[in-house]
Amino acid sequence: MYPDIPYQPFYLYYYDYRQGLFQKILACYQQKRWVRLSFRDGTTAEGFIRTYDLSRGVLIYIPMQRYMISFEGVRVDSLQKAQNCIGKRSTLKLPNNISLTFTIEGVDQSQNISGWVNINELMSVAGQVVDANCI
Repeated sequence: MYPDIPYQPFYLYYYDYRQGLFQKILACYQQKRWVRLSFRDGTTAEGFIRTYDLSRGVLIYIPMQRYMISFEGVRVDSLQKAQNCIGKRSTLKLPNNISLTFTIEGVDQSQNISGWVNINELMSVAGQVVDANCI
């Protein structure tokens, strides 16, 4: 298999389809475009990746009215509520009932809310994503 390496792996290499998904997501990030994720159950989620940091996670922008964002059990559905929650950990619930910890970073006049999502949490749901497209 590998003639120059004395230790030969005993497992067979297999293609991880998620690698292609991550490449598509990275392309959207590099092009500064919104990304639409399609899940196994048919639901979709949209967001804009602003930046990422291995210690903090991924900073995303999402439409506030499209997703359920709650802080201490209260829905964050207005600019005022979002501004009061900046820097605090809240819950982002996707249409298919996937919940992610979401630390609110800010909100803009277009009703887009930005926040940090932990990379480990994103990786735990990555297996449910079947496609990613730039929009």
